[in-house]
Amino acid sequence: MANPISPPPAPPAPKCLREVLELEQLDTNLFRSQVNQINVNRTLFGGQILGQGLMAATQTVAPDRVCHSLHGYFLLAGASDIPVIYDVELTRDGGSFSTRRVVARQRSRPIFHMELSFHRQEAGLQHDVSVSGDVPDPEDLMDVRQLLEKFGDRLPKGASALASQEAIIELKPVNPEMFMLRKQSMQRAQYWIRAASPLPDDPLTHLAGLAYLSDYFLVSTALLKHPAAMMSKDVMMASLDHAMWFHSPPRADEWILVEAVSPFAGGARGLTRAEMFNRDRKLVASMAQEGLIRLIDKQG
Repeated sequence: MANPISPPPAPPAPKCLREVLELEQLDTNLFRSQVNQINVNRTLFGGQILGQGLMAATQTVAPDRVCHSLHGYFLLAGASDIPVIYDVELTRDGGSFSTRRVVARQRSRPIFHMELSFHRQEAGLQHDVSVSGDVPDPEDLMDVRQLLEKFGDRLPKGASALASQEAIIELKPVNPEMFMLRKQSMQRAQYWIRAASPLPDDPLTHLAGLAYLSDYFLVSTALLKHPAAMMSKDVMMASLDHAMWFHSPPRADEWILVEAVSPFAGGARGLTRAEMFNRDRKLVASMAQEGLIRLIDKQG
């Protein structure tokens, strides 16, 4: 009898964002993660899958074409103890656009799939939106570690987990007390975010890094108008899908301002829209995400 195939060893936890975005190429159009970021309940962070999927797809596209949009669905919670396999399908290469489909798998099951569109650079009409209000520079704000020390045990369950992610990202909320404590209803979330350590100079790493950063706090933004639910332990949240449009991406290791709003919540789902701005308050990317927000009835 043949010996069963041993599973690959568990990927190590990343020490920086650069490690998260590096992939191993197994075959033509087939890639594997080398590290896994551990999320709640030892699942995978959705931003990891977005960034790695974008890295994999771009390896199959002509170098003069850059990803301008992606649309993905989270199908199953990924496990942090085994690598993720990324299978890229070369859907179409046209005169100006290329389309790719990426399926991420673990244990032969699809956990995520994503469509990506790539476009060669062209000139055209131009306009963009502005940041809402007067936003302080990141140097004038406290980071997560400082906020954890200041607010201590008044924070909701899981807030301390932000400290462990500081090795990978830096985050500075624009309205720290409201962002951390959620004492009353809020209309929008604003925060500065960046990779905590320098990234290589290649544009692809920064584009994938931006995709990674885009997944922070989008689901929880839908709870801004429900502070009691945000502070409760009886709320189940999970990302269902993610869409992103890249306009003029900056470096992901420089400060990026995220402005997010939730126009709707209902039926155990919440929708969030968000924009990313660079240090000069110029729009660089837009996102939209729907998430599961289920109130747990423990009496049932």
